[in-house]
Amino acid sequence: MGNQEPVFTISEFGKRAKITVRTLRFYEELGLLVPEQKNSSGHRLYGLAELVKLQQIQSLKFIGYSLQEIKNLMENDTNALTQLEKSLPLQHKLLTEKRNELNRAIEAIERVQFIIKEGRPITWTVISSLLFQIEHEEEQIEWVKEYFSDEIANQFFSLPKEQRKQMDVEMLDWLARVKDLMKRGVSPQSPEAFDVLLAVTELATKHVDDVEELAEQLEKAQELMEPDVADFKFPTFLTPEEEAFLLEIGEAMEALYGENEE
Repeated sequence: MGNQEPVFTISEFGKRAKITVRTLRFYEELGLLVPEQKNSSGHRLYGLAELVKLQQIQSLKFIGYSLQEIKNLMENDTNALTQLEKSLPLQHKLLTEKRNELNRAIEAIERVQFIIKEGRPITWTVISSLLFQIEHEEEQIEWVKEYFSDEIANQFFSLPKEQRKQMDVEMLDWLARVKDLMKRGVSPQSPEAFDVLLAVTELATKHVDDVEELAEQLEKAQELMEPDVADFKFPTFLTPEEEAFLLEIGEAMEALYGENEE
């Protein structure tokens, strides 16, 4: 009798294992952890075997397995380790993707915080654009590589975090200039308006080594791009009115340069 294994009620076991009674009952309902022993009152008792199972459950949960996946593994004791070994590469892939997603979310928060700290005006249009760009960066990289060289794509997307934060601020400063022009009713044909359009071009290409090569690839990309893709609107810092104003400036510049060439 002195060597008999100690057993505990669900509340006692929960305190010692540092897990809530609610969770233990949930595991029992799922068939994950069902103690076989009972006391005279009919209440289930937890012992060493249940502790071992609980540790297995918590270990597999820690590396990202769902409760149903854990149950499937634990119900097949003879092949559990073999199944685990086969499933680990996929689990590693899923956790890596989740980690990358979390890193992008953290970067998004840091960039928004940086803009606010720098005292730049921030709107939902700006936030939506910034978050969309960060969330879908992998897709954007693949899209760019369809139409541009890997070298050009890498120059756009390999910037360190601090440079990206600084570019956010510079873009918002440029956006403030656009808003000011529109507020003052400045003509799209004016030199001041031309300067604004040139400024955003310089800002977008400041980290590109060969701007002429980029321009050539951009021209080819526009020829190859399907109309529905070219016309698709991704979230941007700009309102529709601001986009229309910049388009007017671009058309005015094109007309002017066309006249000069003639």
